[in-house]
Amino acid sequence: MHDYRLTFGEAEVPYLYGAGCTAELAPAIIEALGDVDALLFVVDRTVTGHAAELIDRLAGSLRVEVHVVEALERNKTLTATQSIMESAVDAGLTRRSAVVAMGGGTVGNVAGLAASLLFRGTRLVHLPTTPVAAFDATISIKQGVNLRAGKNLCGAYFVPTLIACDLAWLTTVPRGELLTGLAEMVKNVLVAAPALEDKLIGALDGLAQRDPGGLRGKERTTQALGQLLEIGIEAKAPYLRTDPRERGDALVFEYGHTVGHAIEFVNGGAVSHGEAVAWGMLAAAEVGRQRYGLGASDVATHYRLMSRLDLPDPARRLGGLDRDAIRAVLAADNKRGYGPCAADEVLMVVLEAVGQPAVAPPLPLVPVPAEVLMAALDTVAQATQGALR
Repeated sequence: MHDYRLTFGEAEVPYLYGAGCTAELAPAIIEALGDVDALLFVVDRTVTGHAAELIDRLAGSLRVEVHVVEALERNKTLTATQSIMESAVDAGLTRRSAVVAMGGGTVGNVAGLAASLLFRGTRLVHLPTTPVAAFDATISIKQGVNLRAGKNLCGAYFVPTLIACDLAWLTTVPRGELLTGLAEMVKNVLVAAPALEDKLIGALDGLAQRDPGGLRGKERTTQALGQLLEIGIEAKAPYLRTDPRERGDALVFEYGHTVGHAIEFVNGGAVSHGEAVAWGMLAAAEVGRQRYGLGASDVATHYRLMSRLDLPDPARRLGGLDRDAIRAVLAADNKRGYGPCAADEVLMVVLEAVGQPAVAPPLPLVPVPAEVLMAALDTVAQATQGALR
């Protein structure tokens, strides 16, 4: 089992990961939490099978209360967060207790926000089971939920005590969800770590060659997943050391999220986070081409890398979007207020070149007219399916 130490400002957080390491995680969790008296184990209903072994091992040493979550985008709310806290109090948890969040990004966010609020802050352990959560969302101290107007408009910054992942959990994620979830790793390469492109492609090739029924196939898969996790850490860690709240240079990791969050929210989660961010990056690339000199070869790099994520036909997926609803969500985007931005503009990350964001000093955010952004989304929607193959 690997032990990487993430640094968020002055806080150091261990990230433990390996293939088939679930048996090692129970003692590691107990050791990390120290004088813990009980756990509230918040788990996505779809991964209760993965959780069972770990819960049994933990229950041999301390009291474990289980709270099952339906991890749907529409449930990423303050109501879900309150339900977790009520469950903790009803079960008699104390200030010495801790919250364990096992699942994807939705579970991590609602449980993470609950931990930040319960008793004005109790300890938190993240156990990510999806690529988005394992490689990106948990490598952050942002815990947030949605409001009626849009995504992640309510939340807190809260440092977990421990992050841990058995890569074997990720091998059970459906292939389509696994691939689209890797859009966040494509994002990392495009905005912050272009030198990792070959490593990314090698890992994606490793997943493409997998044979779920064979031992060598499973080994290739877990090796590829380990490489993808390393990409997530290598790209983000240097930024989070100096900008743990992601309000400065680390805002580059919002690339693709402006349009992506709007697509995800308007569709009520029917479009996964990873897929939505992929479309958002392509729209941002078109804005970069039109207004910030992003070269044709760099735009082509976007489409080439996105072609490896098995995205659906853009016309079918994007053509029927409610444009008015998209505009309304863009108008409430949570980056508004970071800098000057007119009512008809949207603050977003745009690239001048791969690895080089356009900057409106001192931040890597620029105001883009909503009409330009919507036109860019239309360009992506009209792209031929061949552009993504």
